[in-house]
Amino acid sequence: MGGSDQKWTPEDVRLYMMGVHPGLAEQRARFRRFPSEPRCKLCMVPFGGIGGAAFRLRGFARSSNPLLCTKCTTELGKSGLSGVEIPCTLLFSDVRGSTALGERMTPSDFHAFLDRFYKIATKAIVDHDGVVDKLVGDEVIGLFFGGVSGPDHAGAAIRAALDLADRAGLARATPMGPIPIGTAVHTGDVFVGATGEHGTVEDFTALGDAVNTTARLASAAGAGEVLVSCTSGRAAHLPIEDREHRLLEIRGRSEPIEVVVLRGAGSGVTA
Repeated sequence: MGGSDQKWTPEDVRLYMMGVHPGLAEQRARFRRFPSEPRCKLCMVPFGGIGGAAFRLRGFARSSNPLLCTKCTTELGKSGLSGVEIPCTLLFSDVRGSTALGERMTPSDFHAFLDRFYKIATKAIVDHDGVVDKLVGDEVIGLFFGGVSGPDHAGAAIRAALDLADRAGLARATPMGPIPIGTAVHTGDVFVGATGEHGTVEDFTALGDAVNTTARLASAAGAGEVLVSCTSGRAAHLPIEDREHRLLEIRGRSEPIEVVVLRGAGSGVTA
């Protein structure tokens, strides 16, 4: 998408965001000839080194999300689309008992505690090729879809969730100790929309039943737990049969959601 002068149709954008647009492989191969890492996960334009400096002169700067360039986000805005419906895997993680934690800390200490959670979660999501959707209150949301995470976006989200739980469980995660988070992963079709004003796109957000379901699953996860819907587990080809399974009632849904527990509560705090 970055650098193309063609008129993008809704179907073009949808295929591009899924990572299967016919021209995407050619463009990525072309941009990969220029050094160096890191790169935009959509178009593969370099951010670093001589290549990055040259492309910045052509408008390919890093956007507010470290995985994406401003050219890709601007071109999406120029398409006139508010978003497209694509398969997506979502990661929700929030701090258990944050109200009680806040009561035991000074406002400055609680701010530092949440800021540390945001940084740990952002690193886990970005390291596994996800897009940070929101950092709100005591919650972090990550998006994983074909255009940035590849075809195994469910596997990428699951690996990010386990990485996040491991990082948050460290005794040194914050000066106050580990961060008690509950995390969930779920896959489904969502409306991935672009946010920004005056025809620009600064970031992506997701809407739809899968988003709401993931939020409900995360709220059911205990401190330290990683719950993965069987939909995501099967999409990632995980051997989930011998794992603990749960049926969770989701408000607003007529049928419960089956999840597998990939990391249990109280898995242990490490140094």
